[in-house]
Amino acid sequence: MKKTNLDRKSGLSKLIYSFTVIALLLHTLSSCSKDTPSEVLPDGSTKLSITIGSIVGEDVVPAGTKMMSTAPKTATGEQILDKETVKYKDIEVDFTLAEGPDLTFGEQVKAIRFEKVNASPPVKQMSTRALQPLAADIPMEIGVKYWFVLFNPSTQKFEQSLQLVSGTPTKLDVVRNQNYEWYAYSYDDTDNITALDPNNPQIQTKPDRPFLYAKGTIKATATGDTPLSIIFKHQLQQLKIHVDTRGLFGDITSLLAKFASSTPIKTSAFNIKTGALTGALTNVPIEDLVFSNVEIDSERQVEARYYTADLTQRKYIIDLEQLSIKLLNNVVEDLPVSNIGLANRTFEFTTGGAGRIQYAKVDVYKVYPRKKILHVEGNAFYGYAASAKASGNFIRDPINFGPSSQYLRIEGFDYETIAPSINTLKNRLADPADYPDIIIASLFATLYADDYAALHNYIKRGGVAFLMIENHHSAIPQTFLRALFNDNSITTIENGVAGAIYKFNDVESDILAWPFDDVRGKYWGQDGSQTLYVQNLPVDQVTIYSGSSVNFTPFTTGNAVSMFRHKTLNFFYIGDTGFLSNELQNGIYVNYTIEPFATNSQNFPIAKPQYGHYSLTGALEPGKTNGSWQVHNSALFGNAFAVMIAQSHYSPVDRSPF
Repeated sequence: MKKTNLDRKSGLSKLIYSFTVIALLLHTLSSCSKDTPSEVLPDGSTKLSITIGSIVGEDVVPAGTKMMSTAPKTATGEQILDKETVKYKDIEVDFTLAEGPDLTFGEQVKAIRFEKVNASPPVKQMSTRALQPLAADIPMEIGVKYWFVLFNPSTQKFEQSLQLVSGTPTKLDVVRNQNYEWYAYSYDDTDNITALDPNNPQIQTKPDRPFLYAKGTIKATATGDTPLSIIFKHQLQQLKIHVDTRGLFGDITSLLAKFASSTPIKTSAFNIKTGALTGALTNVPIEDLVFSNVEIDSERQVEARYYTADLTQRKYIIDLEQLSIKLLNNVVEDLPVSNIGLANRTFEFTTGGAGRIQYAKVDVYKVYPRKKILHVEGNAFYGYAASAKASGNFIRDPINFGPSSQYLRIEGFDYETIAPSINTLKNRLADPADYPDIIIASLFATLYADDYAALHNYIKRGGVAFLMIENHHSAIPQTFLRALFNDNSITTIENGVAGAIYKFNDVESDILAWPFDDVRGKYWGQDGSQTLYVQNLPVDQVTIYSGSSVNFTPFTTGNAVSMFRHKTLNFFYIGDTGFLSNELQNGIYVNYTIEPFATNSQNFPIAKPQYGHYSLTGALEPGKTNGSWQVHNSALFGNAFAVMIAQSHYSPVDRSPF
């Protein structure tokens, strides 16, 4: 045996074995590196710039597309499914069921206890009042919290998981050319959100808050900022309960309502990765429904909103145990809830689902008894005092003011018309027992001193007067206003010319926004001549609806006012005789400086679309051409007339002898 030869073979075998092991090891390491790549960190050159875009529903109609459905809708855009009226004596309640997509982004004022309904909501980026109902591009309120997650599918890691704030610019470092998945969710609230558990990426829904969710993919292919706009969708089914007592002109002072035991609101867990409700449904006991104000300055509209994860729920039983209101005469009245259908009321819907609103609307009305209207008519050809023509047909149409009107319910009117000639009004008001309930007066040539004295006495005794006047060539109107306010510093002066435009202040939603149209921030137009401003009014005694014109040089001396309402007396003033002017029976008189009152063919108030003199140098709204404004004289008059009817009922004029 050759020992040397055997040793060589043994050494060669060991060498081959060693190479084989190394090769296998390298192959194994190579395979591992393909399965689990090394993590690449951002270098600061590439960022995601995150913003909140809007909210969208599954069935949003694209801009410019005509909607096929002609079914009636609520003021906020939900389709009406059913309506029922319950009557008891002079009180009527309309129960309306409606359904629609939930696009209430930016309207989720935090629910508050009823005794705190005057709390202010968060600041908004824009007023939702200016939006069309159920618009698809609704901004989120500034300061609302949302949670944002950035997931790397290559590493299977959550690389970013943090709370962000709407309205605060946010930029996150990312790796260029890396594919990412992103997720975002929010309760549409300013409260902090509990951090997401990356090992169990689920979040719990809440019964009194919406749940907004969005997801997508993104890859930043260039250095610098890559925009990421979040478009949220609602994931829960909303029940909205709206109680409206404007038809009574009563402020809600007490409202107690409960869900029946058979009507639970349910919550669940929502998986952020899958974008679905995944947990078991949990019943949440709710003792008393919590309402919030619809308008900050009004106690007559309240809403309760609840959100269920049970997307198949269609039936709710609500027991409204108590509803108390304070009327215009400051009397607090407990409504007979059992007699008017509010106790254990069943609301049953036919549709629903994620991102849908089930809307239960409760409108309470008083059916007012007949009222006597006295028109002091300056010119019946134009219907200055609503004795005839378009303005007269408007108030005489029972669709607008009648027993079954959805605007103001009243049994009817008795009308009388007189001319503003010497001593006519004085003689008409000589006997308090024969006082009218409401006076609508339009005066170009002024009344005489004794006529104004009789009008002053009528108003002081609780009479309701709507005065339109613009002629100051006599000191008599000024004397009348000074006596009415007991203030000799008040003066009057004419200003502007035909087609002056005035902007309504954002005040008194119960009057300027109801029942015919919301005119806040909109305009009214002066007819044909000048406007009689009132100066140095005691501001604590009046609500000012408009000041100086926006298309002529502003006249601000003495805080000049063109329209106001007295806070304690039943007196409404407009410094324009032709505020109601329209020589047609209905419709729009085509002219941009005269006859601003407009209705449609059904005598319903509409805006006159092209009105106003072009802007003069120094105007508050410069650069406007003739006919640049829409004016809403008819809607304002309708809203004011509704208030006058209620005033004459709750605080009737004193008809006792002098």
